[in-house]
Amino acid sequence: MKFALHLILAASCPTTSLAYLPSLPNSHTTTHHRRHSTTRLHYQPGKDDSSNSSSSDSSNIWTVLANTERWISDTLDKSNKAANDRNQKLREEIEQKAKMHFADDKTSNKSSESGRMQPQDNPYARKEVSYVCETGGELCMVVGGIFRRVREARELGESHGKNADLRIGDAPIGTMRQTNVVVIPNCDEIAQFRTFDTLIQAINQARRRAREFVVKMDKDQTNDGNNLGKDWVVSINCAHLHPQYGMQTPEEQLTSMKHEEEEGEVDLNLQEYKKQRDEARRSPYPSVIVEVQSTPPPDFGAAAAAATEAKAASEEPKPDDDVTSDDVKKLEALFGMSAATKKADDPFYDALGEAFGNKQIAAQTPLTLAQNWVLENDPAFNQESSTFTKSNTHHVDAAYEYVFNNLAMLNAQEPKRGQKSYIVLPKFLPTSATSFDRFAGQVSNIIRVMPSLKEKVVVSTFHPEHVMASTRCPVPVLVITWK
Repeated sequence: MKFALHLILAASCPTTSLAYLPSLPNSHTTTHHRRHSTTRLHYQPGKDDSSNSSSSDSSNIWTVLANTERWISDTLDKSNKAANDRNQKLREEIEQKAKMHFADDKTSNKSSESGRMQPQDNPYARKEVSYVCETGGELCMVVGGIFRRVREARELGESHGKNADLRIGDAPIGTMRQTNVVVIPNCDEIAQFRTFDTLIQAINQARRRAREFVVKMDKDQTNDGNNLGKDWVVSINCAHLHPQYGMQTPEEQLTSMKHEEEEGEVDLNLQEYKKQRDEARRSPYPSVIVEVQSTPPPDFGAAAAAATEAKAASEEPKPDDDVTSDDVKKLEALFGMSAATKKADDPFYDALGEAFGNKQIAAQTPLTLAQNWVLENDPAFNQESSTFTKSNTHHVDAAYEYVFNNLAMLNAQEPKRGQKSYIVLPKFLPTSATSFDRFAGQVSNIIRVMPSLKEKVVVSTFHPEHVMASTRCPVPVLVITWK
């Protein structure tokens, strides 16, 4: 079974926009659908449009995608061939059994057809697969790109649920599945399998621990769309492939041999199974597989509550917005009060002026609040070297993405020893200092498994709900201190 690969090259400039972080530089996306025909490549792998003609094959995007596509096709062909062999044996056993029981030819043919695996039964033939090539060589940028793919997968699943709830009537509602293959060919830090495996495990652990966070959403988000899609279940799985997948270090081999010696017996079938499993995950380049599944809520025989509410809201008559004479009189009286110039004409506003004196009331942004508090309460603050950035994100995956993108940007500038970077997150976990500290702890755990960064960064927090007054900032702030 082959892939038909349709490549769409997309690249955009770096940004710190918080509502949506677009693709980082050197990020290219391609989408294709599985078909049963021969593979068609809509590009020429030998001709790259890159201006750097002396680049190696690993940095050639077309070569990377073509090699990955061929490897997946070959792996699936081997799997399908083995499945067909098993089905052939099963059909022969069914036919033999039917003949022994004097079954007629129709029953035999029917049983034979039932044992044959149809092409549409293969889940890879039904799912859409997208390929993404992250050509950046810095590990912080790679980690930020992985969290970006997780965020995009979550948003895709949530939008599918909302769109399905908007369908009123007998419109079919089904489970949405999609697979995204993120290929990382140029990052030297994850060339060893153990480093890459430990990194992905740390990322998955951070995603699991996010279920314990106390996340507070805005009223606009909770009331938007009449809670459409809230009953849908969006699950995301993050797995990994590597050219050295499953290869043991000498210490691990010695431990395995000792374990086998203690047990006194060796299961050859289990060893063969593990060998085939590891070989099936040895891709040409380090890769991350992000799978998203959006499952509809259980159907108890009635229409979805969200769809019913949406239909009722669309049929409600609009309120009467006509302006009456009373409204005009109220406005005239209001403008007349504000235009008064004498004390006797407007004593209320004069009293306010006397109470406040010459003071002016000015609105402060969360970033300004954080800067003023740090200036007064953080003795290690250096006005010349410290930096401030702000994100309005509410979601955990978007917060991880923003933090590691900032780390990549700051690390590229070769920060000095003792330099501090303040990441202001005013809408992320604002009511739970414990959750915010756990978030910072997971950031530290990921940094510890990154060879180029583990000895350079210390993570701390300020939060409005902290017990200690010395760290009680008006808004949540993640502090990055460079060693």
